[in-house]
Amino acid sequence: MKRLTGVVLLVGFLLLLSQSGMSATVFKKHVINAESICESAGVLDVNRDGILDILSGEYWYEGPTWKKHFVRKIEVKDTYTDDFATVPLDVNGDGWTDVVSVTWFSKKVSWIQNPAGKDSPWTEHVVDNPGNCETAVACDVDGDGTVDVLPNVMGQTVWYGRAGRGKKATLTKHVVDSARGGHGLGFGDVNGDGRGDIVTPFGWYEAPADRHKGKWLLHNEFDLGAASIPIQVHDFNGDGLADIFWGMGHNYGVLWLEQGKSPDGKRTWTRHLIEKSWSQPHAIILADLDGDGKPEAVTGKRYHAHNGHDPGGNEPLIVCYYKWSPEKKAFEKHVIDEGTKTGFGIYPTVTDIDGDGDIDIIAPGKSGLYLFENLRLK
Repeated sequence: MKRLTGVVLLVGFLLLLSQSGMSATVFKKHVINAESICESAGVLDVNRDGILDILSGEYWYEGPTWKKHFVRKIEVKDTYTDDFATVPLDVNGDGWTDVVSVTWFSKKVSWIQNPAGKDSPWTEHVVDNPGNCETAVACDVDGDGTVDVLPNVMGQTVWYGRAGRGKKATLTKHVVDSARGGHGLGFGDVNGDGRGDIVTPFGWYEAPADRHKGKWLLHNEFDLGAASIPIQVHDFNGDGLADIFWGMGHNYGVLWLEQGKSPDGKRTWTRHLIEKSWSQPHAIILADLDGDGKPEAVTGKRYHAHNGHDPGGNEPLIVCYYKWSPEKKAFEKHVIDEGTKTGFGIYPTVTDIDGDGDIDIIAPGKSGLYLFENLRLK
């Protein structure tokens, strides 16, 4: 009887949390490195021991104790670590996971070679200098089952796919649009043809049948402003049409575009403001945090995106997620962490890092590197 009462109390507590706007999915925060200022973090099994590790900037952190190991020296400019993405990918095919990095100040795309178990610095291989890269989206652009890298380059839209093996390993550049690129980038099947499209602030590029050689058709159907990276594409309201979810990366506002059809069959977009109580939602990630088979939009405030000069740049930090409510036909906000030193940088990661069956959150930023352990299945 006591056990049953405890279960009832727990269920009631979680229901109360949900109704109060707090997170019904409970997380435990772990400080990985409070002194870290790198805004990007990837998760990979660095040493092939079967346990996932975290790599962020100059160090990787060995799971499950998060012992710090040196990776490589990275230039820091005006509080920014010049490492704006950490995409895990075995580029050279040797069985050891490397990472792909993009940079803003040095304007390059590189892959950083895992030393394959040796206690030595990782080797950087520069493959291109396309321009200022805000960060990148890891996605399978060409549908071959391998992760590609879609960097948010200012002034052009390009993507990179793995090519070659061993000493000839590299990343091959594919040009979508050599003349246009803005702040904000995403990937997803906008028109339901089974191919992933590229979403920008000024519209979306329809993927051709041949993603390598075909022409990507730009549809100038909306203007998102200085949008988050990623911009997310998903059918949230279940009407069979993909919607778009994004944040204003350097201002206030979390929003979504509802896709619809006009009487003559043309595509329409209806803009909805979800909220604007906090600023700098620079990264949006979809993840099924509560295990109901439907993804939530996980985000948070980037700490000092422009060193405090953005609107609300010095206001309290937050990490939260938004869940679609079919009953209310709107998104409901759930707070994970608020008012602490923990923010959400430019390349956070969501994954089951402890192997317990639920999705955890790795939150890097200029105010430290943190792990939110999902306690749903604990």
